[in-house]
Amino acid sequence: MLLIGIGEEFEERSFLKAQPEYERGLAYLQRVERLDLLPLLAAGILKGRGRAVKALQKLYGIIADQNFFLISTCQTDIPRRAGFPGNRVVTPCGTLRKRQCVCGCEQSLTDVGEDELAELYDDILAENLDSGALGSCPCCHGKMALNNICLENYLESGYMEDWGRYTRWLQGTLNRNVCILELGVGLDYPTVIRFPFEKMGYYNQKASFIRINEKLPYLTKELNERGRSMEKNSIDLLLAGDIL
Repeated sequence: MLLIGIGEEFEERSFLKAQPEYERGLAYLQRVERLDLLPLLAAGILKGRGRAVKALQKLYGIIADQNFFLISTCQTDIPRRAGFPGNRVVTPCGTLRKRQCVCGCEQSLTDVGEDELAELYDDILAENLDSGALGSCPCCHGKMALNNICLENYLESGYMEDWGRYTRWLQGTLNRNVCILELGVGLDYPTVIRFPFEKMGYYNQKASFIRINEKLPYLTKELNERGRSMEKNSIDLLLAGDIL
């Protein structure tokens, strides 16, 4: 069994910051107070130019026939864009695929189509977002936003169905041989992947633990005997074929 976690390195922040359209788009979204759309801006710029999707495509080509589950803190849907099946992925920090009311009305949670996302992306670049972008809440008639963790009233129900599948899969790892592979996970959301993975690796004596991170590769002393860490960029290693 293979448990995979991917984090901040797969957001390719250094690359994005070097792109003039990203800096302009970020400034615009800050000005109009629509940071929920920042992952959409990032995904659009990275499409065809970023390396994270290609790296995950390579990983999936190796593990497709294995019993795996992937958890990601990225909000740009890169695992699914890389071909990972939706029933094997959970994204607790949000997704481009759902919208919600900014007030947190539970009934407002609905899907967002690719065409709508493409139009929104073009409007961001043109700095011409409609004030009612993504529509209005059917309950309170308030503004709608992308369902992600930047919202004060983030609806976690957007990922709970996937989370249920994830927790059931985790239950099946008890006392089983499992490889825990943590790729590029920093400390932005340590309670989502980093700390839980360490806990699982500690309590399951049949688990092996691999942590790869360019800046924070360090293992806890409890995992040293069954763990391995590498101070390298996860995307670089995947593209080079040096992980699995």
